[in-house]
Amino acid sequence: MPPRYTPKWYAEMMLICTVFGITGSTTMVVVRPAVTDVLKLEGTMRDGPWSYRICSLVIMTPIYATLLVCVGTVFGRHAYFRHFSVKMWSRFGVPPELMDKNFHRNAKNFKKW
Repeated sequence: MPPRYTPKWYAEMMLICTVFGITGSTTMVVVRPAVTDVLKLEGTMRDGPWSYRICSLVIMTPIYATLLVCVGTVFGRHAYFRHFSVKMWSRFGVPPELMDKNFHRNAKNFKKW
């Protein structure tokens, strides 16, 4: 990561935000039809029903993590987004060593702002 508040840092932050935006939008485009057409559940996250909300979240999580790594790789930041995805799964209780044997060694290279 470049030094903070330099032009390279702003470019990197813009790229990271772009990847998150593309991934989130693509995930919603994929998940909504999957829940509506495949599972035959009608509803929205706001109005419910609860079965729609729960199924959307359960389906959305693995698709989002996978798309995040794929889109990040296309933009040339595979290592950063792979680390982010592994960290996300570890918060759901999956040990990070199952997905990345060098997770703890590589974690030292990623800054927390």
